[in-house]
Amino acid sequence: MRKQHGFTLIELLVVIVMIAALMLVLVNLFLGQNRIYKTQTAELNVTSAARTALDDIDFFVRSADIVANSHGGYSTGAQVLVLQIPSIDASSQIIPATYDYVAFYLSGTDFFRQIFANGSSTRPSGTKLLGRNVTGLAFTYNNMNYA
Repeated sequence: MRKQHGFTLIELLVVIVMIAALMLVLVNLFLGQNRIYKTQTAELNVTSAARTALDDIDFFVRSADIVANSHGGYSTGAQVLVLQIPSIDASSQIIPATYDYVAFYLSGTDFFRQIFANGSSTRPSGTKLLGRNVTGLAFTYNNMNYA
């Protein structure tokens, strides 16, 4: 009697089950890594947005003469910062005794910057969204005498 070469049905089923188990492990590993990647990307985006907002605040605070009590319907407080900054001309030179105002404020969970430029200033007026889903924002002051 001659021996035939090949696999039995049981051997094929065992190999198929082993391959399926290996594929299941690889898919779970891939999905886990994908979840971690998405979480890390979201955290980086939040950190980047926060850094951009803080850089914007830092730029205007360094440019400011004073923290203004109020301007344009905004009053400085725990969730509002109003700054008085010198106006600038077309060559970025300060215009004496002329000021622009910048208000940073929280509206719901959205954080905005609004610039109120003097008519002679070349600084553009407007509102910019600096961040969404902002919670826990609070401006604190060492001295409530805004001058």
